[in-house]
Amino acid sequence: MSSQPQTRRPRTFRPPKYSYDFSHLTSFPRRLLFPPNSGVGRVRSFKVTPVYDITLNDVLEGKHLPPITLKDFEDYLVFEAHSAENLYFICWLRDYTAAYNTWQEAQAALPEEKRQSTNPELTVSFARARGTFFDPSSHLELNLPGELVEQLLKDTQSIASPSPDLLADVQKHVEGMLRESLMKFVVCSCKNSGRRRGAFAIAVGLAAMAVGLAPVLMSILRGENRWVRLAALFPFWFGAMTAIAGFHGVCVVIFLFGDARQLYPYELCRPMLPAIQPLAPLTLPLPATAKSDVASTSESRSSYDAGNTAKSGSLSPWGEDKSIPMSPINGQAESTAVHSSTGAKSRDSRSSDYLPETAGFIPPSYYEPSITGTSTNAHSSNGSSSAPYKFDFDTLPQPSPKRSDEDDKHWSRFLRERGVFASLTKVFSPVVTRAQWDIVMRSALLGVLVALVLGGICIAIPFKN
Repeated sequence: MSSQPQTRRPRTFRPPKYSYDFSHLTSFPRRLLFPPNSGVGRVRSFKVTPVYDITLNDVLEGKHLPPITLKDFEDYLVFEAHSAENLYFICWLRDYTAAYNTWQEAQAALPEEKRQSTNPELTVSFARARGTFFDPSSHLELNLPGELVEQLLKDTQSIASPSPDLLADVQKHVEGMLRESLMKFVVCSCKNSGRRRGAFAIAVGLAAMAVGLAPVLMSILRGENRWVRLAALFPFWFGAMTAIAGFHGVCVVIFLFGDARQLYPYELCRPMLPAIQPLAPLTLPLPATAKSDVASTSESRSSYDAGNTAKSGSLSPWGEDKSIPMSPINGQAESTAVHSSTGAKSRDSRSSDYLPETAGFIPPSYYEPSITGTSTNAHSSNGSSSAPYKFDFDTLPQPSPKRSDEDDKHWSRFLRERGVFASLTKVFSPVVTRAQWDIVMRSALLGVLVALVLGGICIAIPFKN
């Protein structure tokens, strides 16, 4: 809800790349022995993938770090669940409720003869919400029972600025669907690899277990000492652990090199974040006698730079807007201009052309303002209800362009696929980091069990006569 003129939709960039670096191996013992505290409750489960109690309010208020921020959740709803309208409705309702309560408090402080029965801003906001979320012709129509929508439209038919209490039933229904999507989103975010990388990890694990059969076969066929077969225990354990972890979406190699994950297909379609030039050195005040010399030098240098710029005719990749997004590390915005790295092209032009839009009022997760000043435990406990966004109807995504059947099949297949060696990005959330640690540890324990069972069977096999 916004009465201000429409602002330019911010560009969404690809998350920063995380490279394989052998120097990261030095931190592996610390990460293995001292995992981070997730900061949230855990649901009891005997599954390999842990289940954490992440509330919808915490995600909406920006209390989590990538890859479980509000923007990441929106991406999941747009590209995976195809139900982003539920999130947009809740964001609008929260903003509408805050504005309505503020208006009611202001009206209560006025004399009765000066009070207003309607609020123009709230009236426009609700009218746009009704046409966006409850109109059958809208591409963002909510998936609600017909009787629920009819009752809402009937109750608000003669009210220009209805109370948010009239939308309580709709809010309860939408939040239920949103919480179900959130649970699936968190489980998917605990993985650090795609399906192809997971299948590759399973294949590597099975190959390692096959290598473990070498000393067993050598002992059986050549009649060597039976205890030589114990050498198969380690390949059995490592292979089982790698296969089990890969089956649950965690690649042991990626985990070994740090807290990272593979980029999603829709993230690979987005342009890379432009490089940021270092800031100009700070100049100190000079004595009065030296100012004239510096002025002449600066004048000649500026004329030289202007001539080179006119010759090159190059423009900033940002166009006239030379502002730089906030850094994913320190969350501080720089005030310099971008002069390099126009961004990498999409690996598939057709997929990039048909990439659906996301809402512009939700800040990108990898330089989100909520990262600023956040400790290792990103889960805030102060109970603040401030949201990291200001809802704006003008920045909602538009309908996806029509595409042919061939392109539709290509796009659907593209969204499900990630290369085995797709690019990585850093994981900042302690919840996801702890979840990946849990998956690896539980896979290692199951690997011990598998190794002992297979090892016992191999030792019991008699020699060949």
